[in-house]
Amino acid sequence: MCVQSQHYSRMKHSLLSAYGSKWADRFLAMFTIFIDDSGSAPEHKMAIASGIVVPAIKIVPLENEWNSFLQKEGIPEFHASECLARNPHSAFANWDDARVRRVFARVRQMTLKYSVRGFCIAIHKDDYTQVMPEDMRKRVGSFYTWAVSSVIGMAYDFSVERGVEMEYVFDTAEKEVKREIDEAMLYSERLHPGCFVGHYSFRKRVQVPTLQAADLFAWTCYQAARHTRFNHPIHDIAAESWLGYWSAHQGSWRRIESLNRQGIEDWVKKTYLSPEDLAIKEFKEKQQEARRPKAKKAR
Repeated sequence: MCVQSQHYSRMKHSLLSAYGSKWADRFLAMFTIFIDDSGSAPEHKMAIASGIVVPAIKIVPLENEWNSFLQKEGIPEFHASECLARNPHSAFANWDDARVRRVFARVRQMTLKYSVRGFCIAIHKDDYTQVMPEDMRKRVGSFYTWAVSSVIGMAYDFSVERGVEMEYVFDTAEKEVKREIDEAMLYSERLHPGCFVGHYSFRKRVQVPTLQAADLFAWTCYQAARHTRFNHPIHDIAAESWLGYWSAHQGSWRRIESLNRQGIEDWVKKTYLSPEDLAIKEFKEKQQEARRPKAKKAR
């Protein structure tokens, strides 16, 4: 079976499993956000979480066009940082700047053709760890989890404003990060029943073209945030990508926010030991208790 058919079968199977005979009606009224990160390495100063929202009905056409693009370029998947760096162990090793620039532009073109919104949150890691009390960080999670939770909130608000359902697809994550995301979705489910549990999944980027598209958006936002915050030189191809996303649809396509130190301080002042914070504390303690190994009963 060809790759495109496999992608469609997996999607249709998941919809049938979740919604039974009503899958087609639900499919027409759904949006899916594909969430990726950038700046996750310890040496990186900024943490980025971003997502692109695609109407479910457009996912299969996007995948078809994307797979044709991969076949034409002779690559198994698109990965922004490897492509620009011409990673010697990748399919991009012998590319020149002209080809990289053309491929980046093509990825943006497909992304903006099929998606309806892009969300991004940027956090300076030192601001997060220095401003937020340690006990609160344990409840909120890592800076990445906090950023992801913010993107999830943006996507949820987007879906509520339009009266449609939202599905959430995350790139595969390490065990600890996955656990934090699972807990964030479970807590969100308590606040908004029926909207999160059973409506998200972790998928491998190589199998999901829209996660590859989200990769370029996340990478671009990281390059721009690093340049803006620390005056770090930005590659002209990255600058072109930033301008492309920033100006798309007269600026209405994107919602990009960067939390500065004052913003985090204000949020901590408002939230620390508030009823919301204490509710999260109680939830986290219950989750920790549930993970503890249970003592075996004596026979």
